[in-house]
Amino acid sequence: RNVTERVNDRPNEQTNERTSGRTSRRADEMVSWMVALFLSVSMSQALLLRQPTTFTPTGHAYNLSPRPTMAAALPTARRGALGRAVASGSAPFGGRAGGRGCRLAAAAAAEPGTGASADADATNAVSSILTNSKLTYFGLPGRGEAIRLALAIGGVEFEDERVPFPRWGQVKPTTPWGTVPVLELADGSRLSQARSVLRFVGQYTGLYPSSDYLLAQRVDELMDALEDLGSTITSIGQGLPKNEQEAARLAAVSEGGAVYDQLAKIDAFIEAYGSGGHAVGDAMNIASILTFTTIGRVVGGVFYGVPPTVCDPFPNIQAVRRAVGGHPAVVSWYSGRVESGAKLSPAEEVLAGCRGM
Repeated sequence: RNVTERVNDRPNEQTNERTSGRTSRRADEMVSWMVALFLSVSMSQALLLRQPTTFTPTGHAYNLSPRPTMAAALPTARRGALGRAVASGSAPFGGRAGGRGCRLAAAAAAEPGTGASADADATNAVSSILTNSKLTYFGLPGRGEAIRLALAIGGVEFEDERVPFPRWGQVKPTTPWGTVPVLELADGSRLSQARSVLRFVGQYTGLYPSSDYLLAQRVDELMDALEDLGSTITSIGQGLPKNEQEAARLAAVSEGGAVYDQLAKIDAFIEAYGSGGHAVGDAMNIASILTFTTIGRVVGGVFYGVPPTVCDPFPNIQAVRRAVGGHPAVVSWYSGRVESGAKLSPAEEVLAGCRGM
């Protein structure tokens, strides 16, 4: 009987063991999940407590902490092939692990200091990341001129490399995107895409709003509108014989034409959001600089059929051209170009002529 009872009880014991095992595993999984959730919440709270905020007059809160870079946020083992390529210097975008750009990012991600020493550190960091950089573009204003002037106004020493058109076929494959301008920092990091580079330079030279996010949006908005202006002029009369193209563009820049309407909107935008000859806000920034260089191309003979008087009906645009053209750093820049004996393109001659506008 005892043997029979033990045999009969064995299935129940096995069932109980399986049930107990499943229960134990579920308990372990639950504990692991709760620990992970606790750690996640704790880390989030710690980050929130470290991020200072400010409140605008409208009651909106903005986080003013420097944003950590992707490289700083990810463990080294998880940065992937691109991260390893950039760190090794083999990627077309350049850069080296531990370079000045990396040190600046690490400094920005660290807890901010206080007092005059923090301001001095910030100034030194800005100087170190842009000083002795090299800007590569063609020997004409184009998309690179606004960056040149932003660096000049920011007091940055840089190499102005101008690529002759016959050499472009050799240079193009060496650029990150097959385009110029390209800004190479002293640590080897290579930055490309015109407006992106312009914004980067503006951020580190005080020519881009750092804490007023609405003002920064207005700067970006105007820069996008200026990009649209150039695209519109380029598209008008495209594919037509030269005389027909010039006639089409002349009609477009005359009152009632598509380009005239865009210029009128830009002029109204400057009147609404700028002051004192500044395109956005009440101080010099990259919106004014890009307005200056873009309009210089429009009136400087880059686009066939567009007369040099096209902006005369727009007083706010003209005020920006006078303000930027008369800036001491801009006057010095173009005076240096003229005195060096460099051959200026028609568009650059127009920009240089704004010194006495």
